[in-house]
Amino acid sequence: MRIGADHGPYPRDIMNCNDCENPIAPARLEALPDTNYCVKCADNHTERVVGRMIYSHKTAGELVFASGKENIRRLNREYTRSR
Repeated sequence: MRIGADHGPYPRDIMNCNDCENPIAPARLEALPDTNYCVKCADNHTERVVGRMIYSHKTAGELVFASGKENIRRLNREYTRSR
């Protein structure tokens, strides 16, 4: 729920988190204007992303990112093999 209050040249919005109903910090709303969650609750609604450095035989390392439970499992398996 946004409540506008005109203080100065720009309206200042106050928005409450959809989970905990606490107000979302103004700095967070400035950086992410379309966010619906505060910093504490945002982790519950974002997909986990894992990055690993994979080294092949005698080549430069390769940075690989994966999201999703099965893809992260596969990436971790490949990571342990390359070490």
